[in-house]
Amino acid sequence: MVLRAKRAKNGRMMYFKDNKLISKSKFLAARSRSKTRKSRSPARKASNGSRKMARRTIPHPSVTGMASGLAIASYLNAGKTVSGKFVTTTTDGVLKDITDGELGKALMTLSGNAVDMIGSDTGRKTLVGASVVAMAGAFARRQFPNLKLGGSKLYFRV
Repeated sequence: MVLRAKRAKNGRMMYFKDNKLISKSKFLAARSRSKTRKSRSPARKASNGSRKMARRTIPHPSVTGMASGLAIASYLNAGKTVSGKFVTTTTDGVLKDITDGELGKALMTLSGNAVDMIGSDTGRKTLVGASVVAMAGAFARRQFPNLKLGGSKLYFRV
């Protein structure tokens, strides 16, 4: 069933169903019953006035942000190194303690690592390095918004 409305030369509207002239009431009734009614979705207009369809893009994860976060997480996960008189022992990390069900021990190790991160030179270097990597990534994303990382190759979004 094909429905269409057309303006005649004299200005009156003419309604057709399967290329046969019908009344306006029959046209509206048939149109409301039609399940294949086409609706026009408004296209997004670009700033220059041309019509442009909206395109959704999936945001890419920040590789530099992930790298800086993983550097900090690695430092916080590290086990304690206990030095004795003759033996130096390194305990398991926080994640190992959590998977073993020793939550109290994991929390103590995590809090000790957090304090050591701020109090020691290596911890401060880790924090500063992670911040620099994250800022460099943010700067690169701002300067080159079309540059994406995909697999092992760099590619540009067209």
